[in-house]
Amino acid sequence: MKAFVVLPILFAMQVLAEDPRVTSLVKQGDLADQQGNTRAALSSFRAAEAIEPQNVGVLLRISKQFGDLIDETKPEENAKRIAQLALNYGTKALELDRNNAKVHLNLAISYGHMTDFVGNKTKLEYSKIIYDEAQKSIELDPTDDYAWHVLGRWEAGVANINPMLKALAGLVYGGMPKASNEEAVRCFKKAVEIAPQRMMHHAELAHVYKQMGKNDLALQEWQNTLGIRAQDSDEEKYQQEAHAALDAARKARGSDGNKFTTQR
Repeated sequence: MKAFVVLPILFAMQVLAEDPRVTSLVKQGDLADQQGNTRAALSSFRAAEAIEPQNVGVLLRISKQFGDLIDETKPEENAKRIAQLALNYGTKALELDRNNAKVHLNLAISYGHMTDFVGNKTKLEYSKIIYDEAQKSIELDPTDDYAWHVLGRWEAGVANINPMLKALAGLVYGGMPKASNEEAVRCFKKAVEIAPQRMMHHAELAHVYKQMGKNDLALQEWQNTLGIRAQDSDEEKYQQEAHAALDAARKARGSDGNKFTTQR
């Protein structure tokens, strides 16, 4: 998903199952997911679905796995089909439980996937849905740092959209939803407050600060990412970006006057 990150939003969600086979399959799937074995996880969750087709926790997990498969699926037509399956499962989960914060968060992410495969008018429509679903998730559970992160990514993405596209949206579609870098900062800072150990919150906050021209604050957030142990390739990329930003700042200021140092 280019507009957002793919989030491990479901690890903490307990699946209430009547059949112990479902519980076992979900445990297997969650372990495979944590190990990055998306297809094995999907196989386990689909087997659980066959036993309990209306289990919301299972449906959300299937939606997430399909979302994880999008980037590695070729050609684009097949990737779009996988994205649509992620959305379909997310929508089914919503029909079963409208008061579940994770359901709304997953739906926001699923619509984010779909924005890569639709025209500008539909992108605008989906953007509004993404915002509404992220807000609903926060209303139901304001302690979910992932929801704040998704809302922050939305704010930053819409606020910094190509000016020509923004002007076109104003002329043809009645304008873009309101968004700002200031709101993005607020959302990411809230995510950091809830989960300071989550590297992506610091990294995306650094991106927004840089966009705003607040370079010292951006560098501090990059420094913060280096104090966290990378858990996967995405976090390793964040830290590579942090090293590059801090190294560039040191060279620009002169090594004697630079208060930012990279940790290697």
